[in-house]
Amino acid sequence: MRRFFVPEGTLHGSDVTLSGDLAHRLARVLRMKRGDSVILSEGGDVEYEVELTSVSTSTISGVVLNQRESPAEPTVELVLYQGLIRPNRFDFVLEKGTEVGVSRFVPIVSERSQIPDQAASDNRMDRWRRLIVEAAEQSGRGRPPELTAPLSLDQALRTATGLRLLPWEGERLQPLGAYIQTLDNHPAIVSLFIGPEGGFDRSEVDLARSEGCTVVTLGPRILRSETAGIVASALVLDALE
Repeated sequence: MRRFFVPEGTLHGSDVTLSGDLAHRLARVLRMKRGDSVILSEGGDVEYEVELTSVSTSTISGVVLNQRESPAEPTVELVLYQGLIRPNRFDFVLEKGTEVGVSRFVPIVSERSQIPDQAASDNRMDRWRRLIVEAAEQSGRGRPPELTAPLSLDQALRTATGLRLLPWEGERLQPLGAYIQTLDNHPAIVSLFIGPEGGFDRSEVDLARSEGCTVVTLGPRILRSETAGIVASALVLDALE
């Protein structure tokens, strides 16, 4: 069955009503009809199997058949501080990072970032949130990752918590995975900093070190920013899960 996230308060009884974009998706895009069943979740610990009893492009009604525990989320909270890059490539990071298991995305502005037009930023954030929700639905996540407003690199470095890691092409001696294996205790939170196209400037790496970041390498090849974000996220979660 297809899974969908719904606003909090939607699943408060045995009868369910859906409207707006989700009703349109179910009726017009997915061609669902009366008698079909879906899984609905508010992003909490429980999800619900719902049978559709009435379907139109504006409103869908259903009845709850049963409930079960939501899929488990990663035990480590991975926060991906991703340098702003071209919009289509940033979309890729959000989609694939959601599939991999990132808990929160924080766009960051550094010296070489490609900054979106301010006039379009609000619409872009809304689009990014919709993309994250759809990726979480497709990949079977228990809840969609969070997306916060962009921060400058120095703001992000000052406010990041947990184990702070910064992959950098100038580092050669400390592989990310090997470093994690040396830790005596697994961290509850990992803050992962990924540079934009062209990478972080050396002065930015020095700033990160001064703020307590550990600089690591992802290997001998130079990866695109969006590739580095996904590869590093997968390595962290694999090592700590």
